[in-house]
Amino acid sequence: MAPVFPKAEYEFRQQRLRDVMRESEIDTCLITSPESVCYLTGHATPGYYTYQALVFPVEASPKLVMRESEVINAEELTYLDDIRGYPDNVDPISATVQVIASGGAVEHLGIDERSWFLPPYQHRQLVSELKPRQVSAVDQAVGGLRVVKSPAEIEAIREAARITNRAAKDAVDVVAPGVRERDIAAAIFESMVRNGSEYLGMEPFVASGPRSGNIHATWTDRVVQSGEPVLLELAAAYHRYHAALMHTVLVGDLPADLRRVADTCRKARDATVAMMRPGNSAEDCHRACVKVIEDDGLLEYYRKRSGYSIGLAFAPDWGEGAILSLGYGQQGKLQPGMVLHAVPAIRIPSRGGVGLSATVLVSEGDPEILTAVE
Repeated sequence: MAPVFPKAEYEFRQQRLRDVMRESEIDTCLITSPESVCYLTGHATPGYYTYQALVFPVEASPKLVMRESEVINAEELTYLDDIRGYPDNVDPISATVQVIASGGAVEHLGIDERSWFLPPYQHRQLVSELKPRQVSAVDQAVGGLRVVKSPAEIEAIREAARITNRAAKDAVDVVAPGVRERDIAAAIFESMVRNGSEYLGMEPFVASGPRSGNIHATWTDRVVQSGEPVLLELAAAYHRYHAALMHTVLVGDLPADLRRVADTCRKARDATVAMMRPGNSAEDCHRACVKVIEDDGLLEYYRKRSGYSIGLAFAPDWGEGAILSLGYGQQGKLQPGMVLHAVPAIRIPSRGGVGLSATVLVSEGDPEILTAVE
């Protein structure tokens, strides 16, 4: 085990956060979301279900606070010199307060308040014990640092895309009448693990026949039948960076209504990807997708965003939708280096559905499609 990126990569990220903190006059940040902890330090572990936090002073070295048994992971995966472990019988918030207070009084504390890993009772305890003059949310600030990927991050996503594409192809090769959804899922898992994927941010989805009309449907013992769609969605992980792909296999001759859904979904995906250029907004991409679906008379079956940022992730999600989603009201302009998952899917409940997606790198020129079934 070793840090996945050079030390300079993390120092650059940390300096950008310090610049943001100085602009907002924040003297200390407390970061608890595993994605942001990993982004700033390299620390990655499936043990984030126990409390861990990055104490990040604006004028001093960052410190990691975590369960004592996890310290060895952080020592091997980061370049940090100060990693504090707390025993299982010690309250982690009190341990965190001691670490922060050891650097002096905190006037303005920044917290990623949307993190799923600092519940309200711990937030209240932290503020009560630390007594900062001001507390501010820094979720948007940290997300703004992460949304445009560095060259090193893009290479990690490219590798994740290679693994995803291979697994999708291997899954398509298995799909046939008489095959269980479970067998298709097994082919995906085997291909991803054998070809380089780490543990996943979210499990793959496999849904056949009428079940393809349900969102986020995982595999069952259902047997694939001729004349129906099999909807697949998967994302491999490499250095904790993900690249996703939704693809639908049409088994035999589909009924006319589902063929129409498939054609519309393909056009909607292509229209969304075509808008992924610098200067366009996330809402522009969403509107392009929605227009195709509306023009084809299927808008009543489209109830969601049209995509999201993708990259660094831990379970329970492989996406970065909290940073950027393709939807109404999202006026931020796309920039080169963003990586987006365009994911239109049209689902008719109890009938069936089709989803066709692409992970796309926004560049100075044409959008670069990273995931597809060749």
